[in-house]
Amino acid sequence: MKKIFISRKLNSDSIFKIKLENEGFEIWNESLLEFELIPFEKIPDADWIFFYSQKGVQFFFNHIRNNNISFSKKIQFAGFGEKTAKAIEQFTKCHFTGTGNAKTTAPDFLKIAHGKKILFPRAKNSQRSVQQLIDNQSITIDLIIYKNFPQKEFDLPRMDYLFFTSPMNAKAFFQKYQLEKGQKVFAIGKTTANALNDLGIKNVIFPKKPSEEEFVKLLLENQ
Repeated sequence: MKKIFISRKLNSDSIFKIKLENEGFEIWNESLLEFELIPFEKIPDADWIFFYSQKGVQFFFNHIRNNNISFSKKIQFAGFGEKTAKAIEQFTKCHFTGTGNAKTTAPDFLKIAHGKKILFPRAKNSQRSVQQLIDNQSITIDLIIYKNFPQKEFDLPRMDYLFFTSPMNAKAFFQKYQLEKGQKVFAIGKTTANALNDLGIKNVIFPKKPSEEEFVKLLLENQ
């Protein structure tokens, strides 16, 4: 049975998990990162709050609920991709859903947020991919609410396929393991693929759209 590692904890209803297990693969799913809240006392004035990740959504809303931090009811919420948007919907309405790709998300978002104040609750070491593309056309505000760092101890068996969902997960893995002959490496998108290239990992495969459906399709096409 061939083994697949993906650097993200998957839900039981994950399309990636269900479809590939049905195809006879063994799935190892875990993040190689640890996360820690950076507390904040208030929410800066903004028209929009834009989230890059599900983790950011969870840290933000759990913290404001636990500490009775309020925000204007006029604020609208945006998610970088579909999964982040779904995470927002667990707490409030999501008014904009991006593609998960900064180059396509930024211009679409600007159509409704041009010139507005946009708050970005984010990780300390975020790539700020959307912010960099809209800084000159809107007022962007940083709110660093959590930090992530590589786990110090983890053990994985030899994998046939490696799926990385962030640059830091890729770095954490290759700080401990070397790429072995026959292994195929996949990235969630171009940013992570570039990080892998910087680590000396070539021929990285990544989808045009960062979705579990595309991941499944790519793997089955590249067995």
